[in-house]
Amino acid sequence: MAAKPHERTLQMMENFLKLHNEGYSIKEIAKMYNLSEYTVYNRLGEIAEKEGVTRDELLKKPFFADHSGRNFTPVMPIDRTKFNQNYDELIIRLDSILEGIDETINQIESDLIMED
Repeated sequence: MAAKPHERTLQMMENFLKLHNEGYSIKEIAKMYNLSEYTVYNRLGEIAEKEGVTRDELLKKPFFADHSGRNFTPVMPIDRTKFNQNYDELIIRLDSILEGIDETINQIESDLIMED
């Protein structure tokens, strides 16, 4: 009779595919659940069967994801004055475009009225 898996092993099995698809490695997933990599590898067959995929698919990372936080690129601060100027210019340009569209629609409508 096989031993019943520990609760954290069951939780890992439930969440493995989601974490795998987010780019976490088997090593990272094992660490999250305080399990050995061996335990995770040992359960891949069961996980694959439950999820309807092959074990080989679970061994491949779908993409590289760095979850260490080392590749954090700080965002440059926004210059509020420049942002507001650009916004105001955009609104003026959009108003001009909308006026042009209104004029074109009015011209087409008047041309259609003249034809009738």
